[in-house]
Amino acid sequence: MIPNAMIKLKIFDTSELDEFATALASDLARRFPPSSEARTDKGAQNQIKVILDSLAARALRYHTERRLGVYRKAKLGSVFKFKLLELGYSEEFASRATQQVIMQLAVTKAK
Repeated sequence: MIPNAMIKLKIFDTSELDEFATALASDLARRFPPSSEARTDKGAQNQIKVILDSLAARALRYHTERRLGVYRKAKLGSVFKFKLLELGYSEEFASRATQQVIMQLAVTKAK
């Protein structure tokens, strides 16, 4: 039997979630580097939409597999956004990208 203290500690352990959010941000940076952020052409707009849609789909699968609650959804969004800022994206871009990726989790219940 697992002691109650260990169960409580596991509830607050977000290291796996942090790694996942960091991987999402790193994937975005690999596929659409911060230097590409200045591009305003149709091709760039389409490219970022496709990339963010695929990241949102990955986040949704992660949510479905692990049944993320409100706290963990917020944590995922925070880590993702701060990693984007750390990678060199602007505040506006990081906020918009985070909203697009995390919005799917807010409207979808885990099955």
